[in-house]
Amino acid sequence: MDEPLLQRLSELGIQLAHRTRPNKDFIVKSLREAVNALCKLEQSPQPQNAKEAQAAQKREAALKPLVDSLCCGLLRHPDKDVRLLVAICVTEIFRVKAPEPPFEDKYLREVFKLIVNSFADLADIASPYFSKRVKLLDTVAQLRCCVIMLEIDCVDLVLEMFNIFFSVVSDDSHDSLIYSMSSIMLNLLNESEEASQQLLEVILRNLIKGKKDATSAAYQLAASVIKSCAEEDALNSLVCRYLISCIHARDAMVSELKESYHEIIFKVFQCAPQMLVAVIPSLIEELLADQVDVRIKSVNLVGKLFAFSEELVAQKYHDLFVEFLERFSDKSVDVRISALQCSKAIYVAKPYGTESDEIISAVEDRLLDFDDRVRMQAVLVACDISRSNLKLVPSKLISQATERLRDKKISVRKRALKKMIEVYQDYCTECWKGSMTISDHFEKIPCKIMLLCYDKDCKEFGSQNMEFVFADDLFPENLPVEERTKHWMHMFSLFSSQHEKALLTILTQKRRLQNEMKNYLAMRKKLKGVGSEDLHKKIEDILAEMAESFPDCHKAKEGFRSLNLTKDNKLFKSIEQLLEKQTFIVRQANQDVLLGMIGDNHPYHEFLQSIFSRCSNNIFSSEHVQYILDFLLNNQSGNNHLEDSSVDLLLVIVRIFPTMLKGLEMQFQMLLEQKSPVNDKLIEIIAKAGAHVSFNISDIYPFLKKMCLDGTRTQAKFSVSAIAAITTEQSVFLNLYEALIDPLYSQWNVPTVLQSLGCIAQHSVLTFETRGEEITSYITQKIIQMEHLDDGDSVTCLANTAQCCESCQLKVSMTNRMVYLNSVVSILV
Repeated sequence: MDEPLLQRLSELGIQLAHRTRPNKDFIVKSLREAVNALCKLEQSPQPQNAKEAQAAQKREAALKPLVDSLCCGLLRHPDKDVRLLVAICVTEIFRVKAPEPPFEDKYLREVFKLIVNSFADLADIASPYFSKRVKLLDTVAQLRCCVIMLEIDCVDLVLEMFNIFFSVVSDDSHDSLIYSMSSIMLNLLNESEEASQQLLEVILRNLIKGKKDATSAAYQLAASVIKSCAEEDALNSLVCRYLISCIHARDAMVSELKESYHEIIFKVFQCAPQMLVAVIPSLIEELLADQVDVRIKSVNLVGKLFAFSEELVAQKYHDLFVEFLERFSDKSVDVRISALQCSKAIYVAKPYGTESDEIISAVEDRLLDFDDRVRMQAVLVACDISRSNLKLVPSKLISQATERLRDKKISVRKRALKKMIEVYQDYCTECWKGSMTISDHFEKIPCKIMLLCYDKDCKEFGSQNMEFVFADDLFPENLPVEERTKHWMHMFSLFSSQHEKALLTILTQKRRLQNEMKNYLAMRKKLKGVGSEDLHKKIEDILAEMAESFPDCHKAKEGFRSLNLTKDNKLFKSIEQLLEKQTFIVRQANQDVLLGMIGDNHPYHEFLQSIFSRCSNNIFSSEHVQYILDFLLNNQSGNNHLEDSSVDLLLVIVRIFPTMLKGLEMQFQMLLEQKSPVNDKLIEIIAKAGAHVSFNISDIYPFLKKMCLDGTRTQAKFSVSAIAAITTEQSVFLNLYEALIDPLYSQWNVPTVLQSLGCIAQHSVLTFETRGEEITSYITQKIIQMEHLDDGDSVTCLANTAQCCESCQLKVSMTNRMVYLNSVVSILV
């Protein structure tokens, strides 16, 4: 069957050999016919008898002309198409004559050089000959003929071929292409001990090239070879010996990659972790090395191994993990920092179990490290770990990290502030999504931040800068006002007197600047009419006062001077609108318009941005007040502590920004009537805000009157002040006076009634002009001259007023307030 094919191949060989100057078309046509014929030939069987030996000799003789014609000129033909056809013919001849080499040794180098050069063209995937080159590669891989290159000492060609494979493979390469390449490389690695390290280094070099692009085809090819090596004992040992030599005898090695062995180990581990069973324990020695740089590199490597999510390395190599934990307390600062840097990835990869608990404990210890760089790194790691899983992270870690806001080093405090804000923002976002509930140990973060107002060491802290933190940074930008208010209410429930004082300072300075800005804008309008020198001086004084409220006073003065020289009236109109708006959402929109108006390239962009922030109600707004009122009206949780603290927060807001209650009078009145017993702070809120809102005196007067009669002395005091804040009509005070006289003489709740009368005297002297004598008589006869009480009882009562009679309690109360009553008597007289 093969005789016609052999005959034709012989003829083609003779034709190619005898044409002195054959043209390309003739050569291509002849070679294509030869390729087709060769592909149809079966591989030569091993002769078993004389007849088969004779047939083999006949086949050899038929192929010889073609072999000779290929070797005697066509191997070096300049045309690329011809060389490809020659290479295909050569590989087919290898196949047909296998396992015997079909070419003399003197031609083998040229033959393999031609084949290797053909592989280089695999990079051109658009070529019409690409499929032929892939077939050529596949044939070479199946024949395993490349091992002959090692036998004829062509290691340089083998290295060149390895490098070509890694250079031509691409992300579009088919899996079969990668398989053929890796198969050829594995065969060559298996066959040569002398060249194995050189060949292995080519593979490892491309393995670590993939560190920046995990999908690179060269990396995938190298990974494929390494995975296959792991399945063969000889090649597995080859890789392990190389890596162990890097660890224990690196100085004696001749290798370009010996300094990159940590990275190589990790990349090999990613491909074939089972290959490194004998290598990884050797890293314990490196963790204990005297050289700091060796310990750092080893810590980084071991940390990545422990963080590899697909393997339980810390459990499999427990001794290594124990030694790694020791590096958190290493004598070298840089080693401790490196261990901390690794800890986040380890925890995130496996947040459950003993190992993660030990990692958390190690980080907590470093938060108290004597070196500030380590403490700073520990803060970063603790916050990053917390952010990775807010619901799972231990509250102790967050609490200890928050304490670094009080660190003795300013740099640590600054970094802690930035990172703790990030944690709190994430926590607020999770609460908004509904995946978390409000928690005290997270709400303590802004509490600790608030105390930075008292920091005297760093100008970047203090109340002036903390205003920007609480206005612009603390909450996520897109967090709704309702969510912000929830957090403020819970946060305020944890406030001490120091916290409340700091908040009042922040709000007071904000309100002061807003008022000064309003005065400044009003004076600017007057300048359009008559610009007197006195008016100019007042404007300069106001600008100086406003500048004093900024952290950098000198820079602020320059900024205000520049603002004052601006002729853009639209800018000042927008600032005026910003000051007028009480709502949070509108404020944000106006501020965005202003920032867009001045542009990012404005020389005073940052300064103007800070002005817009401080002029707007971005800490509290009327929406905050409304939500607090809604909560107090509809509180179903029964949390009295939170309710009380919410009222306290409302009082703080209204005390500084009383107009924020405007429009919410009916809602507030409903709350006032609903609360039983009445919260004193609610009445105080009316006293603070009454002059700035629109309470209907006829609606709220009956309640306030009742407090003047039946309430406590504190409630009576604030109730009279509230009436005075709501109305200036003297008839109201006269009616209240009349309502108090009869209960006074009837001995009804005398301390409260007297407190009410005294407060009326402060707010309305006219009310007492005709009735002073009866009040003076009552005070003199009923209180000061209590002759029916004997001295012994008085002494006893003074010592323990809680158990004494009503009249005695009254006497003690009035004795303690004698100075105040004297002032009332003087008014009456």
